[in-house]
Amino acid sequence: MLYIAWDIDGTLLLTNRAGYDALQEAIQDYFFRTEPYVFKHTLAGCTDSSIIKEIVTDIKGHCTSGWAASLMLKYEMYMKRNLKAHKGWLMPNVEKTLEYLREKAPDIGNLLLTGNTLNGARDKLEEYGLAAYFDFHHSAFGDLAEERSELAKILYTRLLNDGLIKSGETDSIVVIGDTPSDAKCAAAIGARCIIVLAGSEFKKEDFADCPPWKMWEQLPDDPAEFVKELSV
Repeated sequence: MLYIAWDIDGTLLLTNRAGYDALQEAIQDYFFRTEPYVFKHTLAGCTDSSIIKEIVTDIKGHCTSGWAASLMLKYEMYMKRNLKAHKGWLMPNVEKTLEYLREKAPDIGNLLLTGNTLNGARDKLEEYGLAAYFDFHHSAFGDLAEERSELAKILYTRLLNDGLIKSGETDSIVVIGDTPSDAKCAAAIGARCIIVLAGSEFKKEDFADCPPWKMWEQLPDDPAEFVKELSV
């Protein structure tokens, strides 16, 4: 069995800033701010828990679990509304690839390895009609750990604990993402990584420190070719 661990934002879909706007609303609501919060770096490749911790620490001077949890809940609440208000889109060939895998490739499982929280991931995928393609139970989400590499280890452990892979069998996991963080988290468990640039804000040279197994401009037009590439 081969397991594909998909990133969401920039890889499967783009929400047209629904998440960013939801986060700004949550910050303004929770901290009674009138001005937008200014982030010091790109949020691409970051986990929601690390983003929330950084915001709370910046505003309050330190971060407690209660403050982080409360801000996260507000963020998830505003996310639902913003997903409806923003008109995002799926990345090229995503839906037909997932459909092909479900119908024609029973020996390939689709998981999620994402910085989104479980609730945020589910809301996004349900909004864009993709949730039914994924095994959420063996996936890893951004509310489980701050570091993306730790999420990869959680996903691997979940598969291992349920006897779906053997110890050390990380070559049966393929991480698909769009950021250097995706390549690094795959490397952390010895998994292969495919970077798809169609929705990425990064360029090829940004992956020099941790080169992925393969790098594509977009998913292949023919899903059968996609499956073939997984074994080459």
